[in-house]
Amino acid sequence: MKEIPADFDVQAYGRGCSLQQCEMLTRLAEIGMRLAETAGARALAAQAQPTAGAQSAEAQAPDPGLAFARYAHLVRQTLAQRARAVQDLCARDGGREARRARHREEVEDVIIRLIGDDRGTDRTRFADVRMQLDQALVELYGDQDDPVENRTVPSVVAGLVCGLGLVRQWRRYQPRYENGRPGLPAGSPAEIRAERASRRAAVVAMVEEAIDEVADPTRIADLKAGLAVRLQEPDIDTLLDTASTEKATVRLCRSLGIDLDSDICLENGPGALLDSS
Repeated sequence: MKEIPADFDVQAYGRGCSLQQCEMLTRLAEIGMRLAETAGARALAAQAQPTAGAQSAEAQAPDPGLAFARYAHLVRQTLAQRARAVQDLCARDGGREARRARHREEVEDVIIRLIGDDRGTDRTRFADVRMQLDQALVELYGDQDDPVENRTVPSVVAGLVCGLGLVRQWRRYQPRYENGRPGLPAGSPAEIRAERASRRAAVVAMVEEAIDEVADPTRIADLKAGLAVRLQEPDIDTLLDTASTEKATVRLCRSLGIDLDSDICLENGPGALLDSS
């Protein structure tokens, strides 16, 4: 049995299969129409030849009218199946707005991962780039006439990182974002360990910052103790490997019972984290 890759995108695979099904049903309908047209032409020609000899010859051949009816029925069935396949595909996508929102979230996740390392070394730069990213996404996805959701996520990211000054980071991580999602760390064992340590440090720093800003300071010690325990749980490695820095921070904060809406005041406002859920 073929092993499923760790970064396998089942949603993209399912959508691809649905599109392939629609294309194949379209081809079947086109072939059926050609057969029906040929059988229909033969049926009309047979009706235009009322001589006894022609009737005798036609009696020995398959009825072209019956063949036409069968092919026409085949075409109707194929078109009905295609209509159901298209309806299922639309339901899967949730309409253009839902697909556009998912596309934007994936682009944002990738770029946030790229700028995440800057948070620990230069918080001012992190905040500036984060604000520039927010503005760029608003302008890009705010134009409803621009079908940006039809472009691949890596191509959209490649364009945005040029204006955000993240080309170097993108070149480093690009092979891991071929399907538009953060991939598992790759490279030599030492490189994998280093990247995982960097991701963990960035997320822990953000969670600790959130803890330090809770409204009730008497909770800080307990929250930090809870964070230390939470980081030992088996799902943490998968979370840090596959989620963006801010999304991982949101999930860890929520697992500790931190009310992101009222407990803390982040640099970009509480909504900056809430929108990453």
